Amino acid sequence: MPLQRNDARPVPRPAGLVPPAAPLSGVTELRLHGVGGTTPESLLADDAPQLVSGDRVAGFYRTADSRGRHVEAYSWGGLTSRSASRVLWLLLLPFALVNVAGWMCMPAAWRRPWRFLVHRAVVRWAALGLTVNLLLLVAMTSMDVVAYQCGGRPDCRDRWWLRWLDAPVFAAHPAHRVLVGAALPLLVALGLKALSGRSLARYEQVSPPQDRRTGRPPCDVTPARPGAGLADPDFWNGGRSVAALASVHLGVGLAFVGWLAGHTVRSLPGATRPGLATAVTVVAALAASAAVVLAARSRVPAPAAHTVVALGGLALAGAVVLALTQPAYGPTPAGPLPGMRGGINWAYGFCLGATLSVLLSFAVNGHRRGRFRIAGPFVVTTLATVILNAVGIGTMIRVADLLGRVPNPGAGAGGADRLFVYGIVYALTPYLTLLPIAILLGFALVEAVTLALAATPARRRGVHDAYAPVPPPTAGEAGPWDASALDPAASPPRALRGGWTARIVRARRLAAMPHDADRPLTLMAATALLVGGYVLVTVWARHQLPWAPRWALTASTWLATAAPLVVLLLMRQGWRGLASRRHLGVLWDVATFWPRAYHPLAPPSYAERAVPDVQRRLWRLHDNAGGAVVVAHSQGSVLAVAALLQESGRPHRDGRPTDRVALVTFGSPVTTLYGWAFPAYFGPDALGAGRPRTWRWRNFWYPTDYIGGPVLPDAPGIDQELTDPPSCWYVYGQDPPAPGRHSGYWGDERVWAVVDQYADELPLPDGHVSRSDHPIHPSADLNKAIG
Repeated sequence: MPLQRNDARPVPRPAGLVPPAAPLSGVTELRLHGVGGTTPESLLADDAPQLVSGDRVAGFYRTADSRGRHVEAYSWGGLTSRSASRVLWLLLLPFALVNVAGWMCMPAAWRRPWRFLVHRAVVRWAALGLTVNLLLLVAMTSMDVVAYQCGGRPDCRDRWWLRWLDAPVFAAHPAHRVLVGAALPLLVALGLKALSGRSLARYEQVSPPQDRRTGRPPCDVTPARPGAGLADPDFWNGGRSVAALASVHLGVGLAFVGWLAGHTVRSLPGATRPGLATAVTVVAALAASAAVVLAARSRVPAPAAHTVVALGGLALAGAVVLALTQPAYGPTPAGPLPGMRGGINWAYGFCLGATLSVLLSFAVNGHRRGRFRIAGPFVVTTLATVILNAVGIGTMIRVADLLGRVPNPGAGAGGADRLFVYGIVYALTPYLTLLPIAILLGFALVEAVTLALAATPARRRGVHDAYAPVPPPTAGEAGPWDASALDPAASPPRALRGGWTARIVRARRLAAMPHDADRPLTLMAATALLVGGYVLVTVWARHQLPWAPRWALTASTWLATAAPLVVLLLMRQGWRGLASRRHLGVLWDVATFWPRAYHPLAPPSYAERAVPDVQRRLWRLHDNAGGAVVVAHSQGSVLAVAALLQESGRPHRDGRPTDRVALVTFGSPVTTLYGWAFPAYFGPDALGAGRPRTWRWRNFWYPTDYIGGPVLPDAPGIDQELTDPPSCWYVYGQDPPAPGRHSGYWGDERVWAVVDQYADELPLPDGHVSRSDHPIHPSADLNKAIG
C-alpha cells in the first residue's frame, strides 16, 4: 500500500490488508526507468508502492495520486539484474554479441530483400560457427587433455575426482575415455538448448496485445526479415522462430560432437570398423548442410529443425557404437589425442570461414557516414570470437596446469608429468590477449589526453559567455533557484573565474567520448583479420608457428589463465550483491534488447516481454476512459518508443490509433546509440515518417549527457536542449552547481513543468481535459534515489 516518503497526505485504505482500489480513468503518469534495474520504491519515492499489474519480475506499481493524476511506474529491472541466477548469462556474452551484430544492418539492406537475405544468412552462419567454436574448445579440454592424456597416465589420474578412470573399462580402452570426454561438450549443447527453452517460456511467450477482431495466429516467422521494423505487429512475437532456430543449433552441436568423437576414435591405434566412422561423417555433414540452408531462411519449419536434431542424434549414436566396439590395447602413448589436430583444423576452418563471410554483408550493403565504423556486424562478430577463444584457451591452459606440467614455447620443457597442448594455442595467445589489451590501453590514453586538453581558452570563453549574461534572480522572482539563499555579494563571474568553466567543458567532451568506442573495436577487428591471414600463411603454407617473443608468450599465458578467473569473480560478486548485479545488468540492458533472431542460444530478450507489457497497460487505460503521459528515461525511452511505434499494439477507435498518449523522454539513446549502431531500425529513415503517433512528444537532453541526445533533430517541436547546469549561481558556502549528466533529469523542474502541462491538457474521452490543482515541485530525493 502506498506509504510515501515525500507526501504526507493520507491515502484512503479499506479495512484489513485489502489493497486500495486502483482507478484507471483520468490521466496516469507512467514512469519508465533506465538501465541498472531501478527499484519501484526509488522510482516513485515511495516506501511501499502498490503492485497493480504484472509481477515482481516486471510489474506496474502505483503510489498515491498527485496533482490530479495517478502516478505509476513500470519496473522491468527484474528481467535483467535483480535475480542472482541471471549473472550466469555473463557466460553467454559472445552469443549475445553476435546476435546484436545481426541487427546492425544498413537501411539499404533492410529495404531490399536480396541484400537482407545475404546479411541474415552470413550472420546466422557466424552464429552457428560460434556454437561449434564453443563446443570445440570444451572438447579439446575434456576429450584430449583430461580423458585421453591424463586418463591414460596413472600418476595423473591419481586424484579423488579422476580415480574412476582407473577402472579397466577406461584404463585399457582409450576409445571409452574419449567417449566419456565427449559427454561434457554434449552436456553443454543440451544445457544451452534447455536454458533457451526455459527462457523462451519466461520471456518470449508473452505475445503483443491485439484487437480480438483483427487478431492473428501465433507467428513462426523471424522478425529478422526485410521490411519488418519495430512497427511490424509481429516484431516482438518471434517465440516460435527462436525455438526452431535453437533446435537447428542443437542438431549442429550433436552432429559436431558425434563427428569429432568418431573421427578421433577412428584415428586411434588399432581402430576397427572404418565404415561406421565414414557413415558418422556423412550423417554429420548432412546435418550441418541442412542447418546452413535453414539458417538462411525467414521461416524455419519445425519438422525441418527436428530433422536436423535427428540427424545430429544419429551421428552421435553412431559415434557411441563405434567407440564401444573398439578393442583394448596397452599403455597410452604420450602426446595428444590422435585425430584431434585434423578435427581442430576442420572445425576452425568452418568457424573462421563463417566469421569472414560476414564481410559479405559489408560488401553487398555498403556503409553510410555517421554510423558505426566500417563493417559493424563483422567488427562485433570478430569481437565475440576473440572473447570466446581467449576465455576458452585460458580455461584449457588452467585445467592442463592443474593436472600436470605443460611445456610451451614460453617456458622450459616439463618433466615426466608433461601434458601436451598444441603449440599453435600458445602462439595465438598473445594475439588474443596482449593485442586487444594494448589497443584498449592506447585508446584510453588518447581519450585521457584529449579530455585533459579539452578545456582550451576558447571553449572556456564560450561557457563563460553562455552563463555570464544570465542576471541573478531577485528575492521575489519565481524560478528554479532559491534566491533567498544566494550571497548578495556574489556575482556570476565569481563562479566562472575558477575551474568551473573547465569542468563544464570537460563534461561536454566526456559526453562525446562514447561515440568513439567503435574505433578500438574496429581496430581489433582489422588486427584480427591481419593476424588470421598471417597465421594461415605461417602455419598452413610455411608449416611454422606464428612469431611471438618469449616474454609475450609467458605473459599472455598468465593473462589467458586469469580470464576465466575474472569471469568467475564477476559472477560471484554479482551473485552476492544487488548493487553488483545492477552494474553488470547495464551491459545486458543494451545487449539483450533485441530478439534472438540470429543466435537463439543468446541471453533472452527482455523487450519481448517489456514492450507488450507497456502496450497492454496503455490499452487497459484506454478501455477505462483514461489517458497516459509516458515519462521515460534512458533505456526506458527505447522501450516506450518501441511500444508506441506499433499501431496494432495501441488502442484504436474507428480504425485509427487514439491520441490519448503523450510522451516525454530524457537522456534518450534512441538516436545517439541505437540510431548510430542500428540505423535500419532506429535511424532517421525509420523514425522520420513512422515515428510514434502520440498526442505530443517532447525529448530533453543535456550537452553533458554521455548517453542521451536528440531523437529527431529535423522534426520541429520534439527535441529541446537544456543548459546543464541550469545556472552558474550557487548557494554561498557550497560548491558551484555540478552538471546533471545522464541522471539529473529526474530533479530538473524544466522537465517536470512540461510533464505537468501535458497532463493538464491531455484530451480525455469525453472531450474535457484534466486540470491539476497543485504546482509541480518534484523532490530532489527522487533524483538522488534514481541517480
